[in-house]
Amino acid sequence: TVDRKLRPNNKTSVWFLSMANPKSHLFSLSFFSFLLLHFPTVSLAQTLFVFGDGLYDTGNKQIISSNRVDASFPPYGNTLGEATGRWSDGLIIPDYLAGFMNIPQIPPVLRSTSDFSHGANFAIADATVLGSPPETLTLSQQVMKFSENKNKWTIQARSEAIYLFYIGSNDYLNYAKNNPNPSADQKEAFVDRVITSIEAELKVIYGSGGRKFALQNLAPLGCLPAVKQASGNVQECVRLPSEMAALHNKKLLQLLVELSRELSGFQYSFYDFFSSIQNRVIKSKTYTFETGIAACCGTGSVNGSSCSTYNVCAHPEDYLFFDGKHLTQEGNLQAGHLMWGSDPVVIGPNNLRELLFLPLDSTFILADIQEAMAATRPRQIKIESIYDIKKIESEMETQWLYQVDKASSFLI
Repeated sequence: TVDRKLRPNNKTSVWFLSMANPKSHLFSLSFFSFLLLHFPTVSLAQTLFVFGDGLYDTGNKQIISSNRVDASFPPYGNTLGEATGRWSDGLIIPDYLAGFMNIPQIPPVLRSTSDFSHGANFAIADATVLGSPPETLTLSQQVMKFSENKNKWTIQARSEAIYLFYIGSNDYLNYAKNNPNPSADQKEAFVDRVITSIEAELKVIYGSGGRKFALQNLAPLGCLPAVKQASGNVQECVRLPSEMAALHNKKLLQLLVELSRELSGFQYSFYDFFSSIQNRVIKSKTYTFETGIAACCGTGSVNGSSCSTYNVCAHPEDYLFFDGKHLTQEGNLQAGHLMWGSDPVVIGPNNLRELLFLPLDSTFILADIQEAMAATRPRQIKIESIYDIKKIESEMETQWLYQVDKASSFLI
């Protein structure tokens, strides 16, 4: 089935979304009611903080840069009728998530005149976790900006808020470009540096009251049109960048499980963006796209570079990628729907809708679920098999059935 659509309303379970058993609807409603009755801290977040790179940038790059920023000019924003600094023809994932939360779109933090009552967007194009690239903000600098501005929001707002992350792509693309033949140890050492830095920043936000973290894992970077075109072989995804992303994703999930045990009240949502993009590249028509290989805008064999008004497609909704590295509005919409309301094959242990309602003092309930997630992932695994689609589906199904077996009252 096509996963671009939100599941029906019988998927309102705080813990699980599944069609495996019709009795799950009854369990979902009763368990949800239990939470509302027995946890006084159940609340619906009205605040969203966004951290990341160009996939999430709503205009920070155009403010900080002294050079021309392509996203400030058409054809970027064509679907909206104007360029807004977003690296797409239209809206991007944080815009859709804010809409699902029933709050306004979150403004870029560098636009000082904006209304930040519902949060701020710190993401900026070209951002990295490591290093200090020009005219952008590293993850550490983004978190520093948050710390400098945190008193704009109450302690309660910060604790109930969703903290949304997508970052690391530029680190691995730069690494692969500069290190075309690294050893397995070298790859792992670099990924460990990135993950260690992310851990430090998550802990800074936790120390400022953050409790609900939503992380979108990295795309198969070797499948980006810009990367394939630069390699000279557009028939296959480039191996090294995708390997690095897969290893990063594995270690990022392990980190989140560890933090949920270490930090009281730490809650998270982990979206398998890697598989979502891989599916749409391989089976684009299944997901309503004419192509998941070529970009809508650009030049070259797969339109991987130099997007301009002279080389943009007429129907961006037919494309997964708008330019060589970023999604169309339709691609962002599908990803946003999956993050908000999809099932555990795609996002776990909670989707964002569930994370929104989780009681702030519910960590003990999640402990066994998170342990089950860790238990289903072997410590040693070949990088190239980490994101095999059938393997993912099998592991995720096993993971949740394992938890159900431990707690027989859970029906999925």
